[in-house]
Amino acid sequence: MVHKENGFTLLEMMIVLTIFIVCLTAALIPLRTIANDVSDRQFFQQIERDLFAAQAYAIAKGTNVVVHFFENGRNNYHIYTFEQSRKTLIKREIPNRFIRDERNMSAITFLRTGMTNRFGIIYFTTEEKSTRLVFLIGRGRFYFLEE
Repeated sequence: MVHKENGFTLLEMMIVLTIFIVCLTAALIPLRTIANDVSDRQFFQQIERDLFAAQAYAIAKGTNVVVHFFENGRNNYHIYTFEQSRKTLIKREIPNRFIRDERNMSAITFLRTGMTNRFGIIYFTTEEKSTRLVFLIGRGRFYFLEE
């Protein structure tokens, strides 16, 4: 009596595993883009909160507050008082995905009244897109604009 066992051969198993891995990899490719978008959104929300905090500090303490982006070519932004004692309020890293853009203005100052000393644009540029932080003239207003 011949006993025949039914089952998958090693070759069939390898083909199924290869197809499964290809499908899984194809599904994970957009995940990196989504993760970068979420990370960027959180970063811009943090900048917005820090700028509002700097503006509020300038008004409450009656002192000028400077916000310096990409200070000395480094990927950070530094918020400090303009007085001689130069007190650092906030210093945060800018993710390495963002490269310094030559069109950037380097710093903006919130005056004692909460208004900015000038208007201009800070560019946050990656390989995929560019986001502008626009400071308006008067009243110290600003907003983000994605290109």
